[in-house]
Amino acid sequence: MDMTLRHLVIRELLKEVDETEVQIGEHGGLTDSQSAMAENLFEGLLSAFSRRSSLTHGAFDLETPEAYPFISAFEAYTSSDSAPQDFLELTDNGMAELARTLSDPAASAAGGGYIIFAQYGDEHYDYLLIALVRNREALALNDQLQPTRVEQINLDQLHQAARINMTSFRQGRDSYLSFIGSQKKDDITQYFSRAFGCTSVTPSRKSTGELIRAARDFCNEHQLYEQKDQVVEDVVSYLERQRGEKQSASLNEIDQVFDNYLPAETLEEKGTGSFSKFANGEPYEVSQEFQPHTSTINRLAKMKAKADNWQLDFSRKALGEMNSNKEIEFDEENQTITLRRLPTKVVKQIRELLEQQDA
Repeated sequence: MDMTLRHLVIRELLKEVDETEVQIGEHGGLTDSQSAMAENLFEGLLSAFSRRSSLTHGAFDLETPEAYPFISAFEAYTSSDSAPQDFLELTDNGMAELARTLSDPAASAAGGGYIIFAQYGDEHYDYLLIALVRNREALALNDQLQPTRVEQINLDQLHQAARINMTSFRQGRDSYLSFIGSQKKDDITQYFSRAFGCTSVTPSRKSTGELIRAARDFCNEHQLYEQKDQVVEDVVSYLERQRGEKQSASLNEIDQVFDNYLPAETLEEKGTGSFSKFANGEPYEVSQEFQPHTSTINRLAKMKAKADNWQLDFSRKALGEMNSNKEIEFDEENQTITLRRLPTKVVKQIRELLEQQDA
């Protein structure tokens, strides 16, 4: 889906690793968002963020907004005309909060870098993306055609990043913040999230897994026993499609899957969209919007098996019991698997291999 860049600001935070002194660079500011170089920078930044599967999600700490000046600044901006000068003032506030949190001794191991603020969107959503990037050395040729070292912005590796779904925030949804998690298991980039007042953070892996658990429980609660496997398969297929298109998953969109299976009397009684309320509440607490977690989806959608002389890798929806008319049928009594409807190419490969063995 094409995104339109609306505003772009680039600033610099000056901080050495293992030091607490932080300064905001004097240079930088609004960049011409219509320029080709700005577009290239934005597209590279958005692509790098979209590739990250381990995003954590949450919302602003609206119970104690006075502790996080960025929250009030962001609220004021979303109710403004979104003029370039207003955006610049918002980024000034964000830089001040990042500098404040980075000066905390607990963040001494973090280093500075370039901070990029980008507001962009399409016909459905507006986003604010804030990212920390750094330079990397590269080789180039000078005017004498001699190799020389140059500094390039390393967009392939985002050190920190946060994205705010401005539309979801305006609509009062419960999850509109997405953060890149750290390499530490079940941990997030505390100083980056703290600077913007993020709370109620849920890892994308947890949201993906809990969504499937909620789907099964919801089917049981509404006596959709025979349809349960197909419902779960539809949900997993949706997650695979969203992940493939580098889009977030939305409970509002998943509601449509369940509405197709619920009896008319249930829909009349509870109304449409009952699953999202079910999954968003306890004990599942699935974020209203989240990034599908790749390895969790693969574990749900595929099965891999291996023995000494063979290995299998297939989609779970292709598997069934004997006489199920599925492409792969399992006979537990005889401990056999039957492959049905083999493609012509596969039949030819097997025939050629058998002929080679007979020769």
